[in-house]
Order: sequence, then structure tokens, then C-alpha cells
Amino acid sequence: MNFNFANFKESLIYGLAYFPNTLKLVFIPLVIGLTFGTVIALVRVYKVPVIGWFMAVFVTVYQGIPIVVALMIYNLIFMLKFNDLAAFLHLKKSISDMNNIWVGIFALSMTAVCSISEAVRGALISIDKGQNEAGYSVGLTTIQTVQRIIIPQMIPVAIPMLINNVVGLIKASSVVMAIGIVEIVAGATIPSSRTYSFFEGYVAAAVIYWVFTVVVESLAQRLKQYTGKFRRNLYD
Repeated sequence: MNFNFANFKESLIYGLAYFPNTLKLVFIPLVIGLTFGTVIALVRVYKVPVIGWFMAVFVTVYQGIPIVVALMIYNLIFMLKFNDLAAFLHLKKSISDMNNIWVGIFALSMTAVCSISEAVRGALISIDKGQNEAGYSVGLTTIQTVQRIIIPQMIPVAIPMLINNVVGLIKASSVVMAIGIVEIVAGATIPSSRTYSFFEGYVAAAVIYWVFTVVVESLAQRLKQYTGKFRRNLYD
């Protein structure tokens, strides 16, 4: 099997053209996951009545659903019910006007919320309970204790697990091609349908993902070093 560098270069260019879609599919769910995942983790760790139990059940059940299955379910609901919802809300929109990339973003966001909530919960549990008592002893409320004492100590602990979640999101973003969203993999293989050079197309996609992951992990390592210094200063 001969490797055609011309076809590889063409696939690389096509894959990079759709790189912005992959960025959306990674970083929008990451922000949503960090926001809601942290809230869910706090609710569970501090055992908020009813809500804490519900969130625990939700996370456990949802994590048992493969991302591809969830993606297909959301896409079917989107296609079957969007026009009815738009009519009910008196929106002058139809399904043909919408970009289904938001279905992919929603599916990945739900996955990110659950996985990040577990990472944050693990980091919160690692903080000594005496830190909460120290905050209460100086007159801080629970919310103030969490904001000023717990979260600053939790962040350095959570970063390695969050890095894994980001890398997982980068890899999971490729599954959205199953519902017709063009991202790096789908983009890189567009020329392959003409040249039949699918091997070069997939290698080009793999290279783009590899470089993207290396950059993310490099930035994360710098963040980890910074937060490590912050944590040491906090205890000094």
C-alpha cells in the first residue's frame, strides 16, 4: 500500500477547514460541563435534600448510556419535534433553518456535565472536612466557605481529572459525524470520496487530533504548575 502525500495534504487542508466546528463541539460543552458539573458536585457533596439524591441517580443512569445512542435519540427528537415546538412558541423557524451542530453540542454537554461532576466531586471529597469547620469557626457561611476556602484548594486537585475530560471530549466530538455534522474526521475524508484515499484521510484526521490534544495538554500542564504554586502559597 503506497501512501500518497498529495492526497494526505489535501485531506489535511479539508480537515483543518472544519476545525472550528470541532472547537465548538469541545469548548462549549466544556464550559457547560464545568458550570453545571460543579453545581451538581457541590449539591451531592453537601447532601442537599432531595436534589442531591436526584442528581446522584441522574449521573449514575446517564453515564450508562453510550454517547452515540444519546446522540441518535436527541437527533430524532430534534427532527420530529422541533417544528411543533417552534409553532407552539410562535417562532418563525423550521428545522431546515437550524444547524444540527447544536444537537451534537447538547449531547456532548450532557456527557461533559456528568463526567466533570464526578471529577469535581472527587476533588471536593479529597479536601479535609476540617477546612469547612475552620470556615464556620470564623463566622463564614457555607457558601462563603466553599467560595473562599474549598474551591481554591479543590482546583489543583481537579485539574488532572479535568484534563482527561477535555481529551475525552476532543475524541468524542468525532462521533457527531453519525448525524451528518462535518467536523475534522468528516472533513478530512471529503477528498477521499473522490480519490478513494481513505487511509490518507483518516491519517490526516489523526494528525490534527494529535496536535490538538498535545496543545491542550501543554496548556493544561502550565495551568497545573500555576495552580500548584497558588496552592503552596495558600498554605504558606
